Amino acid sequence: MNRSALAPTYETLRQFMQQAPQFDATARQDIEAFFADCKAGMDDDSEKLLATLFLKALNIRINSEFIGENIYVGKYEISQIQLFNILIEKFPFVRFSQQITNAAIVAEMQGCPEVTLLDIGIGQGTQVLHIIQQAKTLPGLRKLHIVGIEPYGEALQRAEAQILACREQVPFAIEWTALHTVAEQVDFAALPPLPGKIIVNASLALHHIQSDALRQQTIARIKQLNPGAFILIEPNVNHYEPDFLQRFQNCYRHFYHIFQVIDRIEHISQADKNALKLFFGREIEDIIGKDEKDRFEKHEPATRWIERLKQQRFAIRENFLHQPLEAGCGVDIRYHREGFLGFSHGDETVLAVIYAN
Repeated sequence: MNRSALAPTYETLRQFMQQAPQFDATARQDIEAFFADCKAGMDDDSEKLLATLFLKALNIRINSEFIGENIYVGKYEISQIQLFNILIEKFPFVRFSQQITNAAIVAEMQGCPEVTLLDIGIGQGTQVLHIIQQAKTLPGLRKLHIVGIEPYGEALQRAEAQILACREQVPFAIEWTALHTVAEQVDFAALPPLPGKIIVNASLALHHIQSDALRQQTIARIKQLNPGAFILIEPNVNHYEPDFLQRFQNCYRHFYHIFQVIDRIEHISQADKNALKLFFGREIEDIIGKDEKDRFEKHEPATRWIERLKQQRFAIRENFLHQPLEAGCGVDIRYHREGFLGFSHGDETVLAVIYAN
């Protein structure tokens, strides 16, 4: 990352953090002045908006009523459906990682009369709907059994409705099983026998498992299913890091590059771009603002997930991208020798796709 391009935002934040956790009155006034400057220019300055979000997260620690002013209300509001569509259709990291994953899953289905797709963190089922549509071209597929794992009941109900609505549109049978829970609480071995070839998809889900032991245990339980493929999409950054200053630096670098990519998305308004940044601002608040016991977004580098997979005797597959993709917005997609497909901007690899079997 070009440090000169980050002055005064990143360097000022770094200097403030060196004073934590004992902020004196003068330091608090300086922070409030910095917040005022960033907030005044954040509408069309990506770095100032990023710094504002970091300062709001830090406010949980310094408790400034001035910074506590809510910047979310009304300023960049767009509907959740519109925001979701931007993420899926325009944001290169999500759009192309899922496109590649979906193609790999459909390729795994080739020649199989029956398949079970177990989707961890299925959400509203959007990714699975794309897989169903692509699977229509598979001549031998007779039955697709979808097992959706999702802790949010409303999202799971919407996934069920949308997936079952596809039954009349495809030449194969669709069966549905909903598991209203989190992955680490599922005893996969206790499930009724899953028919056909088993494919497990975990898109931006496993980093929500809170401890290393539970992550190991969950992967071990998935291994007991003997899946034909297990595909993960995960942010490639260490927010599991317990040291606050190091986690702060990791977080700033990661979201700096995400915001730079958002700025380069074409055919959406500046207000939509800022709304997308505020979506990620909630992650920043979790990573920076919350106590260790309360944090939820505990991302890890792709290499750590690969270590866990290998410990459970999964083989890591490479070269599953059959044709080059031009993601645009300054995003580079390439294989990394450690065993993952990385999505990078500048010198930061932001996201990883890992293919195991």
